[in-house]
This record gives sequence, C-alpha cells and structure tokens, in this order.
Amino acid sequence: MKKYLMALFTLIVLLATVITQISEYKALPKPTFREPFLEFTSAKFGQIKNIVWLNNYVAADNALLVLATKLKDNISYSYLSYLNAATGESTLLAEFPTHRYLGNVILFTNSFSGYSIITASRDGIVKTTLTKDNNRNLHADQGFIPIKDFDEATSMDFKGNLYYSKANDNLLYVKIFEQETFPFFTPTDQPDRDMTFLRKPYQIVNANTLDHTLTYTSLTPKGLDLYSMGFAGVPLTFNNQPLIRNVVEAQGIEDGYGFIGMKLNPNPSRSSDKRTLNIFMVRRNNSINHHPLEMDTIPLNTDPLGALPAISSTTFNEDYSLVYTSYDEGHKGKLTICNYQQKPKVILEDENLFGPVSITRKSISDPAIPSAKGQSRNKYILYFTSERNLVHVKICDEQGKLVKDLTDSFE
Repeated sequence: MKKYLMALFTLIVLLATVITQISEYKALPKPTFREPFLEFTSAKFGQIKNIVWLNNYVAADNALLVLATKLKDNISYSYLSYLNAATGESTLLAEFPTHRYLGNVILFTNSFSGYSIITASRDGIVKTTLTKDNNRNLHADQGFIPIKDFDEATSMDFKGNLYYSKANDNLLYVKIFEQETFPFFTPTDQPDRDMTFLRKPYQIVNANTLDHTLTYTSLTPKGLDLYSMGFAGVPLTFNNQPLIRNVVEAQGIEDGYGFIGMKLNPNPSRSSDKRTLNIFMVRRNNSINHHPLEMDTIPLNTDPLGALPAISSTTFNEDYSLVYTSYDEGHKGKLTICNYQQKPKVILEDENLFGPVSITRKSISDPAIPSAKGQSRNKYILYFTSERNLVHVKICDEQGKLVKDLTDSFE
C-alpha cells in the first residue's frame, strides 16, 4: 500500500511540475517592442508592406522589390513587384493570397540553394526566379510549395529548406526540400525527413547553411534571448545557454552566414536612467566561444510610428557595412553607417525618418566616375521619410548624399 501511495505522490508532483512550467511559459509577457514596419497606400501598388533592394545573388540589377496587398474578390492578395530604381518602371513578378502573419516577408536564397526570391503565401511559400532573354527583357518564373498549416506560421527563413515557427506553439519546424544525394541514387519512396524541435521559439532569425546552424529567439522570464543550434538540433552552447540575452531585434546578415541585431544595454550610463541599445554583429556562429562584435550604442527611442530603430547590412568577404537608424526623445531620426574597421559615422540627421532601411552594393551608371564602363560598385541605402503626411522613398550613398527620390514611382 505504501508503495502505491509513493507512486501516486510522485505522479502528482510530476503533473504539478509540468502544469506549473506550462503555465509559467504561457504567462510570459510578449515583447512590447514593435519591429520597424511600412504601411502606406500607393496608387500604383496598393497597401505597401515591404520594400528592399534586390539581392545581388539573385540579380545585380539596380532594382528594388516591392511587396504590397490589395483586395481581390474580398480576399487579401499580395503582389510582388520589381521596381527599376533608375527609371521608376515596375514589373509584376508574383501574385498570391496574403499570409495573415508573414505578409511583409521578402527573403533570398543563396549560392548553396539557388538564386530566388522567397515570399510567404497563405498556404505555403512562393519561390520566384528572375531571368532575362537575349533582348534583356525580364521574366519571372514562380513555383508554389504548399505547407500544411502554414497559415499559423509566425516567422520563417528559407535556405533550400524551410525553417519556421507557429503561434502558441513550442516547436521549431524544419521542412526538408534539398536533396542530399544524387538524383539517380535517390529511392522512389523517400521517408519523410521533416523535423521538429522542442525549442519554444519566438522568432526564427537566420539559417546559416555554411556553418549548418540556426539562430532563433525565445521568450524567457527575463526577456527575449537569442539561441543557436546545429541543423540536427544540437545546441551550440553548454546546456543550451543563450548566445545573447535581452535581444529586441535580430536578422541574418546579407550573405546569410551570420546575424546582426540590437539588445538592451545591461549597464546604462550612471548619469542617465534612460535605456540604451547595443548593436551587435556575428559573422560566423559555429563556435561556442564566439563573442559578438559590439558595433555601437544608441538610445532606446522609437520612430514616429512607435517602432524600434532599423538595421541592415551588406557584406563582401571580410568587408561589411551596417546601417541603422536612431531617434531622440522627439522621434527625430539619424542614419548611421559603420564600415569594416571604421568607427560609426552619422550620415543623415534631423530627418523625419521612420520604418526599415536597406543597404546594398550596386553598380549605378555615373558619367562623372572615371572607369571603363562608367560604372562603380558603391553602397546605396534605401530609407523612408514622412513629409507633410506624404511618405518619401529615398536612396542615398554611404556619405548621405541623396541619389534618388522614388516617391513619384509609387503614385
């Protein structure tokens, strides 16, 4: 009898522990910080959700990608368009039902998994590949990959395989697409190789195909922390300790082989009680002893829409550039660039900045530049301002000089 009572007591304790842990996790407060976002109406494109530079891996064109939504038969559809930054001419690339959580996602594959644009649709992902014919006319080929219950996904990355998380779910999902063997050695009936991991992810940050590592954030009682694991699920830190604590924003760098972000500064200045953010960068994350580079410290103030400062990167071998916004208490913005082995430099200030930024390296024709083809591969930054209740879409160089105002291209 005593043995049964002890077994019953042990079972009750285990159940109480599980219920307590589940309740504690569900009771964790969601982050109050909002990521930088775009949301304005364009007569040409519709409700704008995202605008980024076209990735050079996909095509080196001097072009932007515009993602917008419109109602069609009372259903929200997303439209991915190619916008020539020099002429302002646009080309529709893809149309698909809007995902309820990932309606602003524009991702790029890399050299290990082809050169395509990835967007999230209601029931799966859309893969858009760009080609040009002999007359340099642009063509877009779309492929739709259905994913079961993908309408519940809240974050994702795609690098040949799909990595995603879901709302109110403790699992990290991996959908396998890449072939690991030669096609003629592959059996007809392949087993399902999709994987799930109990990692309690809040947001997928980056799939690093070079180091076979995945970074993601997770809610903890003390805040939002960033973790890293191998593609097979093995944590890269002892006892799965966080790589970086108190993260407010994180994203993959341009080539996908590392990540950048912002975290709360644990040691604010004694002369002020105001909170600040540390900007960090990791350019390979396969080492458990790797320490992130801390690039700069900025005030924790929001843009005029109440969103966090924005950050973007461009990389080329060892060289890199980070560009980011920061705001004062009145939400007036600065645009800062930090290059490889250089100190951060403010290139724009006292601007009505808001929303995201996007930096790239492009060859833009300039007759004043002496070169064989009249072109130079320089860094250009896409940013947004609000002036007299009108959103302006602008491009500047790394010195802050205005190169192009594309606002008229959206009217």
